[in-house]
Amino acid sequence: GTSGAGEVIASASEQVLKRINELYSAGLSAGAPGAIGLKGIADALGLAKQIRKPRKKISVMIVGNHSAGKSSFINWYIGERVCKTGVAIETRGFILCTSGRRRETLTGDATIRYFDYLEGLGGFEGLLPNLFTEITTSKERSFACVDFVDTPGLVDGDMKYPFPVKDSIMWMADHVDLILVFFDPIGQATCKRTMEVVEQLNNTHHLEKIHYFMSKADEVLDERDRQRVLIQITQNLATRIRNSHAFNLPTFYLPHEDDGGLPCSIPNAIEDVCTEIDKAINQTVQKTLRQLRADCATIQASIAQRRQQDAANRQDNAGRTTRGALLAAGSLLALLLLAAALGARTAGAVCALGE
Repeated sequence: GTSGAGEVIASASEQVLKRINELYSAGLSAGAPGAIGLKGIADALGLAKQIRKPRKKISVMIVGNHSAGKSSFINWYIGERVCKTGVAIETRGFILCTSGRRRETLTGDATIRYFDYLEGLGGFEGLLPNLFTEITTSKERSFACVDFVDTPGLVDGDMKYPFPVKDSIMWMADHVDLILVFFDPIGQATCKRTMEVVEQLNNTHHLEKIHYFMSKADEVLDERDRQRVLIQITQNLATRIRNSHAFNLPTFYLPHEDDGGLPCSIPNAIEDVCTEIDKAINQTVQKTLRQLRADCATIQASIAQRRQQDAANRQDNAGRTTRGALLAAGSLLALLLLAAALGARTAGAVCALGE
């Protein structure tokens, strides 16, 4: 678990994100009859495309070759075994892990309904049957604020995926807050498919949210071998990443129940991985608060503009009414004068006939 301070911070972040989400959904009087949130007000003002409801959690996507320890890390982080792990290629699709009120597994269509921002994934042929969500009641670490996205294990050779795996990972990258790339030191560390995905990610605007780690460091006990693997991975990445001059590749491994047999010299930066997740949560809280302020300002400006337009319309209508009334009065006066003139003429004619 986390320290008491970490739990307090995670709980505070969770409450802030949840409360802001409620403001967009139901406003300040959630549950009251006729309550309307910022999103409803924005839609009524024609601002549906400009103002979107922020999510209550951050999304963390983990990318890497087959057996890089992606699923194992998620299981460790949340304290439950919800993702399959093993030597076989267990993850051929996308598995989302989120916290909820009860343990549940959702398939493709149900996952799209649960995470409405994932609707576009349905456009990738063959993906929906390979899209799942694991809902667990875990509150470990900062999991209450996190949705994990476990991506397909990437391998080279004749491996066939039932959907366009690289394109779907790139699509998902547009909708997550943090991207963790894990490299396995044994066998597939320089998997061509993984390197191609890393290169594509670096050619987009996702640069600031990508972080690299060498997982399973405890499987390379010899320091020289470990350094050799790190150099190999770094050299392969050098031509594919845009910020290679500041490149950092921390190594980590999952804690063992009995670490007595492991040399204490093996560096384990697993807390650095957790720190990156916590940083992303804090950044999202700040970003969401800024979004709330900006959206409120946009709504206020739109309402002020509408009021100004309404006032101008009322003034114009009042002017039209006044002009109409004056015109009617003028017309009536003209009719009265005409009637009087006709009356006088008629009276004169009658008098003439009488004489």
